Amino acid sequence: MKKITYYFKRLFTMSFKSMFESVKEVSKRSGKWRIHIFFDMIICSIKYQAGYMDYKVFFFENLTRRQRKTFITRGVNNGYIKTMNNSLYYDWFNNKIKFNEKFNDYLGREYIYLRSNLEVFSEFALKHKVIIVKPIDAQCGKDIQKIEINEKTNLKNLYMRLVHNKQLLIEECVKQHKKMNELFPYSVNTLRIVSCYKKGRTTILFRAIRIGNGKNVVDNFNHGGMYSIISEDGVITKPAIDKKGNVYINHPVTNTLIEGFKIPYFNEAIQMVKEAAKVIPEVGLVGWDVAITNNGPVMIEGNQLPGYDIYQSKIHLNDDGTGIKPLFDKVIYNKEQK
Repeated sequence: MKKITYYFKRLFTMSFKSMFESVKEVSKRSGKWRIHIFFDMIICSIKYQAGYMDYKVFFFENLTRRQRKTFITRGVNNGYIKTMNNSLYYDWFNNKIKFNEKFNDYLGREYIYLRSNLEVFSEFALKHKVIIVKPIDAQCGKDIQKIEINEKTNLKNLYMRLVHNKQLLIEECVKQHKKMNELFPYSVNTLRIVSCYKKGRTTILFRAIRIGNGKNVVDNFNHGGMYSIISEDGVITKPAIDKKGNVYINHPVTNTLIEGFKIPYFNEAIQMVKEAAKVIPEVGLVGWDVAITNNGPVMIEGNQLPGYDIYQSKIHLNDDGTGIKPLFDKVIYNKEQK
């Protein structure tokens, strides 16, 4: 019944133009008739709660029924979030000032809020020389900037510009571990660690690394970055992939070999996440972004609506081509895969 309800909700909100473009793209890459792909998408939306973007991104046209039912799709992910997360507590994650206040013990950096006056801002900027500015409700790395302060910087004009642009959270720039610079030194390469806090216990469900690329100060997957998955002992186990599907054995800028790269302070990062997961127990499923510095891990942010798009890329699947839904089901629903 839940699957049918989800299907009809999506039916009345979806973009049919985008759907037919996806049908065309999948048909072209697979060599299968468009009409076959179209009806298969409909079947998958009912049976697996998979949107047409899920179908395209996860290459559903090549998967068996056994494989398909192991994938976390949009509807499945929504179910996890509804089960584990109380929306009354979302503002602790959506508002980055409130997040910093609540999780201050894990930040490892100083910050100010621009309701402070020009004098406070000037003192902060001159002290740190390099600052990160963010809107307090920034998502997917949008409008996050790195600013270097020097003798030519007009601090009053900068202050007024940031207030006008509503980039009100000012943070000390995180200096990542020298080992992490070997991957990509021009942005902070962060770990995405998904935790489930339930009945007093934290379980780590997913571990990945997001690596910057190009000129972006953020490593976000939606801003040209790439990602790969990490083993339980902190080693990158696969090549990286970006949102366009480009696969990277070596980083295109640094030429560093990605697979086999060992993350420093990884155990400490996992332990920090397990502790942070207890702070707001009403939000049990969280995707944490963690940076590694020379002194250990620091928390960048938490996401109460963790995206599922990076869970199951084609090159990161299990050897049998299955997804990770059975693990999430087991922890969240106490349910074993049939």
